[in-house]
Amino acid sequence: MKPILCFGELLIDFLNFNTAHEGGFALPEFRQYPGGAPANVAAAVGRLGASARFVGQVGDDRFGQFLTNAMKQLNVDMSYLGVHPTAHTPLAYVFLDDSGERSFEFLRHNSADVVMTPSDLPNAAFDGAGTFHFCSNTLTDEYIAETTQAAITKARAQNAVISFDVNLRHNLWPNRQVDPAMIQRFLRMADIIKVSREEADWIEANGFTVSDWLATARAVFVTDGAEAIEILTPKGQFRVNPPKVKAVDTTAGGDAFTGGLLLALNGRDLEAFKESDWEAATSFAAACGAVAVSRPGALPALPEWADVQEAWPFGEAPV
Repeated sequence: MKPILCFGELLIDFLNFNTAHEGGFALPEFRQYPGGAPANVAAAVGRLGASARFVGQVGDDRFGQFLTNAMKQLNVDMSYLGVHPTAHTPLAYVFLDDSGERSFEFLRHNSADVVMTPSDLPNAAFDGAGTFHFCSNTLTDEYIAETTQAAITKARAQNAVISFDVNLRHNLWPNRQVDPAMIQRFLRMADIIKVSREEADWIEANGFTVSDWLATARAVFVTDGAEAIEILTPKGQFRVNPPKVKAVDTTAGGDAFTGGLLLALNGRDLEAFKESDWEAATSFAAACGAVAVSRPGALPALPEWADVQEAWPFGEAPV
């Protein structure tokens, strides 16, 4: 099976794991986890035992070293990771409410991932890739968006399927204002689009309708937490109900879903897919997501093959 190549940010998630009380003060305690949406997807693929590569950039610091080692342990090929000599590895502080839902605070100004240029993209990373995956966090300014565009061009030259998880983080954009035109521009480049219900509503409210999505995409997957997943294709619209589980931490749920989905779609003739094929692939992805949200953390929560092999729909295992 061809490798699945993920591009973008690899960062530290400092997860608000507990609150201590000292001297009358409530002091949140944070635990360090590997994170970053596209890195999580690469790790989801690697942890399932399939071929995953990651392209991005970290700083020459202890955080970057920790992340590199963690990804290697999760079976991700990190041969193409850049190390910037002065820019820092990006950091994110993740706060969880009682239901496991997240809010974020980022330390990402001029971090190593953002200052990556097209010339930093190693050509060898794209050789033979079956799928190329990216998120909107590498679209937050013109410079990193240019690098994302260059990466997509290289992936297209390899006939890779282009996957875009919108994954909007409004507080990463200038003045906390996402640029709708930038999102729409890259939606038109994607074959596979993954988006939350809230993100889909925001995109449509900014003038990009369902018919616009399907003018170029082969399939759009709209997730809505524990509710049904909607699948939109030029041939019809379908729904799949995810497994019911108790959510402990939703940090890796969407990325585990996306990793499972890309694994199920990688190397297949998507033009020939019927409703049952889309539903089967989505059900496997939902099983991956369900395992992840039942555990704490990001990468450590991702399922292994034994956790979800009974949900695999396509006969012979891909690992």
